[in-house]
Amino acid sequence: MSIVKTALIAAAIAAPAFAAHAATPRLTDVQFIAANRCLGLMESKTLGQVDDYALKTRLKAESVGRISAVWDMADQARDDAASAAGHASGYEKAQLISERDTACEALMPPTETTAAPSATHAE
Repeated sequence: MSIVKTALIAAAIAAPAFAAHAATPRLTDVQFIAANRCLGLMESKTLGQVDDYALKTRLKAESVGRISAVWDMADQARDDAASAAGHASGYEKAQLISERDTACEALMPPTETTAAPSATHAE
């Protein structure tokens, strides 16, 4: 009986995480390349670094099954964005910050809102 109970508890814990992952659609190759450009902008010290952990995590998960040409374009997009950000000033810097803070937001993984377990359930 305790094995069944343990399995049910494990399934209940894993279900929300699986549902959140399943609800996140896979990025197209074009979106994958654009997300790598965003990562280059997010990592820029010139533009002011922002938390890029969620995007890095998504890109790592999304990298599976991509052909090498897509990888090459994604790497180039990230490098080009980092270079542009490093040399930007004035209006161009403002444009890159705006891109990072708006267009890139659509490529971020959805945020998970998890409720704390209820303490009212007693056995």
